[in-house]
Amino acid sequence: MTSLANLTRKNLDQFAIFHNVDVDPVWDLLRQCEVRTLGKGEALLEKEQPNRTMFLILGGTLKVYLDDENKREAAELGQGQTVGELSVIDGSAASAHVVSAEETSLLCVDENTFWRLSRASHGFCTNLLTLLSLRMRSSNVSLEESANLQWEFEQQALTDGLTGVYNRRWLDQMLPRLLQRSEQDDLPISVLMIDVDHFKKFNDNYGHSAGDSVLRIVAETLVNKVRPGDLVVRYGGEEFCVLLPETDLKGGIGAGERARTAIHEAAISDASGNTLPGITMSVGLAQWRAGENVDELLKRADEALYQAKSLGRDRLETSA
Repeated sequence: MTSLANLTRKNLDQFAIFHNVDVDPVWDLLRQCEVRTLGKGEALLEKEQPNRTMFLILGGTLKVYLDDENKREAAELGQGQTVGELSVIDGSAASAHVVSAEETSLLCVDENTFWRLSRASHGFCTNLLTLLSLRMRSSNVSLEESANLQWEFEQQALTDGLTGVYNRRWLDQMLPRLLQRSEQDDLPISVLMIDVDHFKKFNDNYGHSAGDSVLRIVAETLVNKVRPGDLVVRYGGEEFCVLLPETDLKGGIGAGERARTAIHEAAISDASGNTLPGITMSVGLAQWRAGENVDELLKRADEALYQAKSLGRDRLETSA
């Protein structure tokens, strides 16, 4: 039976969801996950019951049933396969019963770690989409139902089409959960609100195509300069938001200043490759206060941002 104790960086590649994935950004996250062992016949998931965990099968076998009597077997899952990821992605209840066919060990990737993995590794995301696609293709869902599901998925997309980072919809869904997790674990969390300075003037002078390039560069710079577990969101227009889990005000200042400095060094060019003037950004920072809701936290970060702009831009200010 495989366990996390003998699951090494080298043999992680045997699991489909981590095939050809750069191990360095994900290994420390995986090592923190709980390992759970099920006895034969023990239920892992119950249909219509909440689930916020993706399970990676380290050893053993799981069977998936569509009915309460466990008569209609839909699938059999073995080592290296996953279950539960759909519930984590869309927040829905389990759609089937999942029961161990023999003693089975599982790596339990909770919701927060799942999204940290997705942010840390594009390879993980690509493999996850591939696995979900294969499952959809092998199911007996009708073409009409598949088309409806695809339409719903597109409508509920959680990433920004221009920059590739998370969008406002994702923020609205995830930030309340992150605050709840911080409160439960008694850990800090901070938020950066970022605005590209004089963006409208830049657009007017050099065109919307150049403006789009700027937004992509800002998003890429932010992603590259924050930690793998930090979360970059396009809040709207030229405004971005960065969530900094397990980060206090001092750590947030360091993260914001690194990103702001990197923007100074970013090379800006138009579609023809012509060099354009550099850009700057103003940053507002707020650390979450116990009992504070999402709107209150974002409002304080936004107020700090506007203070930075009113004091001359290209600077970071914190909320009192």
